[in-house]
Amino acid sequence: MNWFPFLMLGIGLLLIFLEFFLPGGIVGIAGGVLVIISIFFYASVTDSALYVILYAMAALFGVGVLICFAIRRIKGGKTKGLFLNTEQSGYVASEFAEELVGEEGEAISDLKPSGHIMVHKKRYQAVSKVGYVIKGTKIKVVGGEGAHLIVKLKEE
Repeated sequence: MNWFPFLMLGIGLLLIFLEFFLPGGIVGIAGGVLVIISIFFYASVTDSALYVILYAMAALFGVGVLICFAIRRIKGGKTKGLFLNTEQSGYVASEFAEELVGEEGEAISDLKPSGHIMVHKKRYQAVSKVGYVIKGTKIKVVGGEGAHLIVKLKEE
C-alpha cells in the first residue's frame, strides 16, 4: 500500500485545523484541496471501489471531527492569540433626540432637504420631509433617523 495519500490527507487536515487560528483563508483552501487530491491519489493506487468510498467517507468524517474540535477549542478559550476573551460592545451610531418629537422650532439654514434647525435655543441637524424649506421658516419635528431629526412645515 502506498503511504502518499495518507500523508497528503494528514497534511490537509493539519492545514484545515490551522485555518481556524490563522487569518486569510488560503491555508484552509490548501488543506481542502490536499484532502480532495488525497482521495484521488488513493483511488489511483487501489483497485477496489469500496475501499475508495470508505477512504473518502473517513476523510470527510475526519474533516468534520476536526472542525468540531477546532470550534470547541476556540469557544473554550484555551487558545491565546487573535481572539479577545472579553465581552465587547459594538459601535453605536448617533441617535436623534427622541424627546424633541412633536416640538416646534425654526430653520436656521435652508433645508434642501437637509440643514440645521433651532429647537429650544439648541442647534440640531435636520432633514425636511417636504423638500426645500427656507431659512427662518417655522418647523415641527415629526421623527428622526440616525443623528438627524425629520421635520415638516409648521401648520398654522
